[in-house]
Amino acid sequence: MENLSIVLDKVRKYNNQGNYAKAIEALDGMRDEIAANPYFSFHYGFALHECHMEHKAIEYFKKAKEMGLEEIDELPNTFYPKSVTKWIERAEKWAPRRIEKNGFEAERRAKRMSAAKEMNWEDFDFEDFWDDSDFSYNRFWGGAATDNDIAKAEHTLGYKLPDSYKGLIKRHNGGLLQRNFFENPLQRDWAQETFAIESIHGVDSEKMYSLCGESGTKFWINEWGYPDIGVVIGEDLYAQAHCLFFLDYSDCGPEGEPCVVYINQESNYEMTYLADNFASFIRGLTSEEEEF
Repeated sequence: MENLSIVLDKVRKYNNQGNYAKAIEALDGMRDEIAANPYFSFHYGFALHECHMEHKAIEYFKKAKEMGLEEIDELPNTFYPKSVTKWIERAEKWAPRRIEKNGFEAERRAKRMSAAKEMNWEDFDFEDFWDDSDFSYNRFWGGAATDNDIAKAEHTLGYKLPDSYKGLIKRHNGGLLQRNFFENPLQRDWAQETFAIESIHGVDSEKMYSLCGESGTKFWINEWGYPDIGVVIGEDLYAQAHCLFFLDYSDCGPEGEPCVVYINQESNYEMTYLADNFASFIRGLTSEEEEF
């Protein structure tokens, strides 16, 4: 086994770089060392906390405190608490919330697999849905989408696109939206109330913001480190590149019907479950006037 001080230095480096999964990997299996060294215990708790496992982090923060560690001044961000006690308080505050959120989303995922899939847009009111500005035309809106265009995108991405998405994109091949707001299905005073999507990506790869364009799915996964769970369909209206909306195939496979999730890159890629399928997401969008 590597010298313990070398391992701890690696863990500190991973945590300071925001590579919390690597820190956890380096510490997994070192139960004896974690139990005997307050710094190992703290950094394991810190990595778990930043990976949205606050309910598991509490144990390790408490172990570090029991071993006499209190002041901690080796984390990169100035806004981080400087005492183990504060980290315990933070984890205890968010742990029950995380457990509730995880349970709620797991239940929604389990139930959605048997839900009906809406794919017909004949009854949908498209008035004031798209923002057909020059900027949208230049960056987002592609030419008329054909079955061949869609098949090519599916081949490139490695995922079967939902029938509801194909139907929408054949009507209007991507573009900025006027209806941007989607209500969080988990309504709690501690949860984000709504999410705002700027656009829907089309299949014209010549457009910068399209499924296979310059700022498409593979760019965000390969260059920005977003999880490889599916297809990026749009960016956050306000956070720009730091938050994305995905078709998430992680629980249905590449041929299945994906749900829609929101991923916040600035919160270590925290994922929020939004809609059971693409059609439900589109039908749930509202305008700013309706929302506020």
